[in-house]
This record gives sequence, C-alpha cells and structure tokens, in this order.
Amino acid sequence: MLVERVEREGDALRVIARSRGELMPCPTCGIATGKVHGYYRRRLADSPAGGAPVVLELVLRRLVCSNLNCARQTFNEQVPGLAERYARRTPLLATLVGAAAVALAGRAGSALLAAAGVLLSRTAVLGALMALPSP
Repeated sequence: MLVERVEREGDALRVIARSRGELMPCPTCGIATGKVHGYYRRRLADSPAGGAPVVLELVLRRLVCSNLNCARQTFNEQVPGLAERYARRTPLLATLVGAAAVALAGRAGSALLAAAGVLLSRTAVLGALMALPSP
C-alpha cells in the first residue's frame, strides 16, 4: 500500500492509501493479472494512535481475469495482513477488541475500549466475543 495522505478529521485520524498496482493472481485459476476493471473504496477501523481513533481509507482495484476459460471474470484486490474479506476492522484492532471482549464482555469491555480510544457499543463487543472460536 502507498499512503497518499493523513488527515485529521475531528478527533480521528484518516489515513488514505492505495494499492501499488502490482500483478495479482486470480483466486480461482491463479493466473496473475493487472488489467483493471474499476476502483472501489474500503474503510477500515484501525487501532488508535495516541488515543485518537484511526480510520484507513483504502482505494483498491477490481481486476479482470485474463484467462478466458476461468469461471470468475472479475475479482477484488485483497490486502493480506491488513484486511480480511468483509472485515470492518484491521486484524490488530480485531485482536484488541477480542481480548477486551473475552476479559470483560459487554458494557465493561466497551468502557475499557473507549478509554483506549476505540468507540464500540456493548453489543458490538458481545458480537466480537461471539465471533471468536470456541477454546
């Protein structure tokens, strides 16, 4: 990812970044392609910096598979280690929320996270707890 700019938005920090434009393999057939079908924006919450919430705004590509026999014609660019598919939080923030949810659950977990700069409702903390795998 290339960071284009960092902006202060109220109490939060907004980091705007885009992909480097490298070739990406098709998830179905594995053939690398760089042909762009379009672009889309993705917003992810990240762990706080200096007590301020951080939002990552990523500009990613929708790519066209160059294999004409592939069942998948287009696919979205994924950023390994930064965002899981359909995730609203980075893995680092998800780990932080999960740890607070396991230790305190609902309201107390929400209060602890708010002190750290992560604003989540008690229901969201309980949802993160329920999404964790059973030990």
